[in-house]
Amino acid sequence: MKKISQLPTGLTIIVCLGVLGTTFIPMKGNLDAVTSSLTLALIMLLVREVASKEMKVLLLVSACTYGLGVIADLLDEIPELSTHWLLMRTDDVFSNIGVFLLCFCFIKILHQRRELIVRLKEQVAKSRALELELSRQALQDDLTGLQNRRSLFRRFDHMAIHLNRGIMAYIDIDNFKQVNDRLGHHQGDLVLVEIANILFRHSPTGSQIYRIGGDEFVVLLPSADQAQSQEWLEQLYEQTLSLRETFKLGISVGLTPFHPGNLSDPDMLLAKADNAMYEDKEQKARC
Repeated sequence: MKKISQLPTGLTIIVCLGVLGTTFIPMKGNLDAVTSSLTLALIMLLVREVASKEMKVLLLVSACTYGLGVIADLLDEIPELSTHWLLMRTDDVFSNIGVFLLCFCFIKILHQRRELIVRLKEQVAKSRALELELSRQALQDDLTGLQNRRSLFRRFDHMAIHLNRGIMAYIDIDNFKQVNDRLGHHQGDLVLVEIANILFRHSPTGSQIYRIGGDEFVVLLPSADQAQSQEWLEQLYEQTLSLRETFKLGISVGLTPFHPGNLSDPDMLLAKADNAMYEDKEQKARC
């Protein structure tokens, strides 16, 4: 059975016109009877299309009432019965009541269809909002609000297509484990959030910032100028100095350029930056 939204509009309109025509357009003799009978048949077809049990019952009652009026009209055409008191009293009564009930049904059907359209629009809006939220969750780090590792690899694909150049900074927080061990994971989370905020506030315009692991971050600097990247790195050390001294942390950073030639192999690019970061870590350990 079909839903209200799937009711054939053409059939509904024809039934409405038939009911209104037999009610308000003067007809005589056989034409009136034929028109009324045809309208009744169309009403029964419409009843079959209605899915709602309540509406089906209401339409059947309306159709039966209207049908009694049609039968009375047909019997009224028989000369021997045309003057019968019962036909004279019920001829128009059943027809008018049937028309009233049918009009009520059509109004209710239109109202239900409108409500269904509104609900469908609301459902579509909710589905779109859910899709956006799921997409955000899939590409965003829950703790820091930065983009995550999956988002980084999507960015690599985008940059490869657009032939971008720049420098990738692979950042690791040294001695971070002891913060969790001594002060608890909640304090460790606060430290990570603060580092993320520093990266977000002090990275050059156009930079892309990612948290790709527990205490590992990646910043894609939009310029391939080595001097500018070193200047940014010095500012990073300066901006994190207070935090590092408070929690006895260190920061190791590996810089490696990215260009159309190596963006096609992001794993190799990350490994190269990771190696540069460990070289920086070892160099600081020797000092």
